[in-house]
Amino acid sequence: MRKWNRESIGSEINRMYHAGDDLNYSAISQNHVALLRAATRYFGSWRDAVEYSGLNYEDIRRYKTWNRDLILERIRELHEKGVDLSWRHISTQVDPQLAAAATKRKHFGSWKNAIQAAGLDYSDIRKYQEWDKDTVIKRLKDLYSKGVDLNAKSMEEFDITLITAARRRFDSWDKALTAAGLDSSKIVLRKPFKRKKTLAASKIAVV
Repeated sequence: MRKWNRESIGSEINRMYHAGDDLNYSAISQNHVALLRAATRYFGSWRDAVEYSGLNYEDIRRYKTWNRDLILERIRELHEKGVDLSWRHISTQVDPQLAAAATKRKHFGSWKNAIQAAGLDYSDIRKYQEWDKDTVIKRLKDLYSKGVDLNAKSMEEFDITLITAARRRFDSWDKALTAAGLDSSKIVLRKPFKRKKTLAASKIAVV
């Protein structure tokens, strides 16, 4: 029989959390009675034991058992927010439970499979982690000089990797444009390649 103390209880809760196990009270009382009894004995309640482990108990209470649909929904939600979906970032910082659930054999078996099942290009996901602020700014200036429409809606179709990385590094597309020395309010109204069309028209007039 395992000997429990405050440290070993906290360590076990953290191990289970990063493994994607359901830590709400109902699941623990059904599947991990010994741990629950030890936590109650040393901390007074399961909630106090969870919080001692550095976890947010309210998040634990809202935790739902993962299935394929919930995993895909969560991945798409994070993608729309411009979150870095690289394995390292998700599994260590953003959502370790999602990462653990997605890679279980009964779900997708690997993070790559989960990403692809969500309708995303895994090669693009891997590229996100290569972008830093300087790379984003350089790319924005280059596209602007070429007359490319930098409106967010247009950019989502033109270069989803860039706009996703920009939102991740600068919190928003507008802030990324500002960091590149561009006026975001004018970008919204700007028509693509307007300068080039005007130049072409003037040449025709001269001829």
